[in-house]
Amino acid sequence: MRPPRPLWRIFAYVTLTAGIAAAHTNFRPASLEKPTAWIDDLRQLPLLQFFSPTVATLEMPKLDLQAPGPPPCLVGDIPVLHDIEAIGFEANAGSPAVVNIEGLTSRTALALTRLERVVASVGGAIVVTSAYRPSAYQEHLQAIWDKWMLELRKNKEDGCQDLKAQVQNEFTRHQLLERQRPALMSEHSLGIAFDASIMLPNRVRKGRRVSLDSLARRAGVQRPLIRRDPVHFRLIGARTL
Repeated sequence: MRPPRPLWRIFAYVTLTAGIAAAHTNFRPASLEKPTAWIDDLRQLPLLQFFSPTVATLEMPKLDLQAPGPPPCLVGDIPVLHDIEAIGFEANAGSPAVVNIEGLTSRTALALTRLERVVASVGGAIVVTSAYRPSAYQEHLQAIWDKWMLELRKNKEDGCQDLKAQVQNEFTRHQLLERQRPALMSEHSLGIAFDASIMLPNRVRKGRRVSLDSLARRAGVQRPLIRRDPVHFRLIGARTL
């Protein structure tokens, strides 16, 4: 027996709705299974890989950042000796071997011998520290004096301290005096002068004081620069510069 018309329509509607719902539940479009698959493919492109945020994690080379050293010293070294005779003197500087008596004139050598004799006669002692010096070596002494006194003695630049210590050592080794600049053409180079350190007793011969200059004149030499260069003796009557 056929149901009434209105109920049949209701039954058909419910059946159709249920079928559509079931089909909708079981159907998943391929485009919805991986909605971002195309984005992943795009990310694999080399160009985008270069700009990827992961690049920022790469380790950058470490730079060795050190404090800059002192600026170089603008003061030049002591000029190098080239004269053979002067090189021999330089090798003996600061030692008794640097004293060259053979280069003195015969009159000067004789006056030195007399001075040694008269100093010993009053109980004194004499040490000759310099005699003949070649002109090239004299020029070398002047260069050392100028380098120390005029360029480095008061120099406080960090880059010059090694050179300063070296030149100071040379100044001391050559027994130079701050108050006496070596002459370019010295009486030592002419063989008419010598340097000597002399020690005399305070009183001899019934309390009479001995004068160094009186003894020097008796020997035939004199001190022309007593205050500036008290150890320098020159032959009396010799032709000077």
